[in-house]
Amino acid sequence: MMQAQISFPNLSFPDFKGRILFDVPMKDYISIKIGGPADVMVFPKDADDLIAILKFASNKGFPVFVMGSGTNLLVRDNGIRGIVINLSDDFHEIVWTGDDKVTAGAGVRLMELANLCRDKGLSGLEFAVGIPGAIGGSVFMNAGAYGGEMKDVVEKIEAVDIKGQTHTFDKASLKFSYRKCELPADMIITKAYLRLQKGSPDEIKKRMKECKDKRKATRAINLSNAGSIFKNPQGSSAGMLIEESGLKGVKIGGAQISEAHGNYIVNLGNASARDVLALIAIARDKIFKIKGILLETEIKVIGED
Repeated sequence: MMQAQISFPNLSFPDFKGRILFDVPMKDYISIKIGGPADVMVFPKDADDLIAILKFASNKGFPVFVMGSGTNLLVRDNGIRGIVINLSDDFHEIVWTGDDKVTAGAGVRLMELANLCRDKGLSGLEFAVGIPGAIGGSVFMNAGAYGGEMKDVVEKIEAVDIKGQTHTFDKASLKFSYRKCELPADMIITKAYLRLQKGSPDEIKKRMKECKDKRKATRAINLSNAGSIFKNPQGSSAGMLIEESGLKGVKIGGAQISEAHGNYIVNLGNASARDVLALIAIARDKIFKIKGILLETEIKVIGED
């Protein structure tokens, strides 16, 4: 059931440096181009802005959702009640320390950082070629591919809780596992401290090219999408399971299981979240019926039907 929109008549901060937008179509901010309106979207320019918004929301009891680059995300058709905090305007600082360490803001694009590491002869992020997300989300979901994951390079993170208090978490406390970490739900990553390995620039470039070549199928997907829909089951590939089930190319409304890669659902131009969720259900049910494997979604689904 759709809840009434929350009114924000006094949402103003004299010292707030970022942007504040109202009744924002989420489809304009996420990669699959689907989603109803958010009541409010704020774009903090720095940690002080972020803390101010979080304290305001906590005092008022308003719900908060934090987003980065808008990949791996599906927003339901009636949108999001409360405040969406969009970190894409800032949190882009990159600081190199020593010969093999870098501190990156949550808004830094993972691919951008991987390329900078390559240029400096630092190995460890080669797997990130073709992963479109930002550092904050990549750490939170332990993004990875081709034998590499964020857990391999993260030393610690800084985060702010929903009441505006800052915290530091080391690698051990994050308890990384496949496509997730155990960061408390009320924490927002603001920066990550990474440790790479010195390597041969030529070898790093070679490894990155190998990863790029393996992504040929996903590069052929030119329509809006949210990235991989399902996590790969142990010892198998979600995309291959879906392909073997004969579901590639299946359409519902304006959404389609990609003809290029079974683990992608594309927006043909007018898809609804309901269309995408229906395809997810069909794929999950059929794979379970014929293979006995229950696929787990990798994308995050939020908002109201």
